Amino acid sequence: MIDIHCHILPGLDDGPETLGEAMEMCRRAAADGVRTIVATPHFKPGTYEYAGADILAAAAALGEAIEKEGLDVRIIPGAEIAVSPEMKDYVKRGGCLTLNRSRYFLAEFHPLSVPSRWDAFLESFLDAGLRPIIAHPERNYWFIKHREALSAAVQRGIMVQITAMSITGGFGPETRDFSAYLLKNNLVHAIGSDGHSADLRPPMLSAAAAIAANLIGAERAAALTTTIPQSIIEDRPLPDWEPEIDFDPMEYKERNWFRRLIRSI
Repeated sequence: MIDIHCHILPGLDDGPETLGEAMEMCRRAAADGVRTIVATPHFKPGTYEYAGADILAAAAALGEAIEKEGLDVRIIPGAEIAVSPEMKDYVKRGGCLTLNRSRYFLAEFHPLSVPSRWDAFLESFLDAGLRPIIAHPERNYWFIKHREALSAAVQRGIMVQITAMSITGGFGPETRDFSAYLLKNNLVHAIGSDGHSADLRPPMLSAAAAIAANLIGAERAAALTTTIPQSIIEDRPLPDWEPEIDFDPMEYKERNWFRRLIRSI
């Protein structure tokens, strides 16, 4: 399996503090069947601003330790980027903040809200040849209450990654139920661990993949941890994604436009 979202580089964010802790996470991942981990430290101006050489050096050091121990895991670079007005200044295709220097990047919203016109902002990256992947929207209160907005965004090309522990219930029943809804409605492109530690937030995918298989079938669930993440890290285009939704996303877009107009008057 491929984990496209994991805070595994030591000392860069709120993940492991030491190389030893990062190695224990790698052991847990390898035992769970994960063979590739995209290291995605937080990038948030004013809080976490490690980028470029810092991420590459930390990934290389961890990779050397993994090779020395003989673990069957590889580390590739990426980041989880906080959505902010400055985001376009940092995200560039081939840059160190995208996933393995691809067109794909993880975009993280505040857990309680999203900014005004968030969807148009993310769509603007599509015009620049980049593909935003919304990180763990199932853990965002606003998306839980406005699921039709997320469905419409996916219909227009925005991607979605959900967290393994959300599926297994580690973040509570509301998040678990919303994860199931997203899976059943074909609104998920990848499952990631969002691992931060070896024990409380482990980099493991198999339990969530098994639950997903029961919800949407083994083949479709397996793609969320194998073939789709493989296409992402190899910078290959994905086929058109068709959410299985019970409303017209263009109708939602028109309603949303009207609401914005009313608010501006």
